[in-house]
Amino acid sequence: MMEYNIIIAGIGGQGVLTIARIIGEAALEEGIKVRIGEIHGLSQRFGSLFSHVRLGDEVYGGLIPMGRGDLLIALEPAESLRHLHYMKKGSTLLLSTNPIEPPQVSMGLFNYPPLEKIRELALKEFGLKIIELDSRKMAEEVGSIIAQNSIMLGAALALESFPLKYESVVSAVRRIISRRFADMNMKALEVGMREAKKKLGIF
Repeated sequence: MMEYNIIIAGIGGQGVLTIARIIGEAALEEGIKVRIGEIHGLSQRFGSLFSHVRLGDEVYGGLIPMGRGDLLIALEPAESLRHLHYMKKGSTLLLSTNPIEPPQVSMGLFNYPPLEKIRELALKEFGLKIIELDSRKMAEEVGSIIAQNSIMLGAALALESFPLKYESVVSAVRRIISRRFADMNMKALEVGMREAKKKLGIF
């Protein structure tokens, strides 16, 4: 594998760093070279947060050059807008449809962008393929909204282009997630993968 670039975007508390670490551990288990870029933003509630994860033989730096992203996992819809310019035309946006409005919106300082606008930008201006998931609803069904990040990671596993095996991701989840929550997150992976396959027409 020459190069596969992933951006995980969300806000503090959504598990952005956990997904990055799981992907990194799974890649190492498969013998794939991995670089994780430094984390940008604030690891606190409502703080914008993202991570770059780069896989492949030809990857040397931790930060993805603009226009070279293969997959954008947006745990919060508006956060995807900050990273669209990093993506290749024809690359994939996994989009959680559950907005978390920052306090500035309720204070009337700015308006939260509607999902329609986010779709329009991603599709028409950047040429991305979009898979939308109600990650909150699915996470509630498996036990807790804290499993939303695993729902989205499971959706990534449904993509033909995603370079990691289900088994190595599961192994990484078991090493990284505490035993108390491991089974719930394993179920979330399966639910996210199944739902994304439905949307992709894979049966």
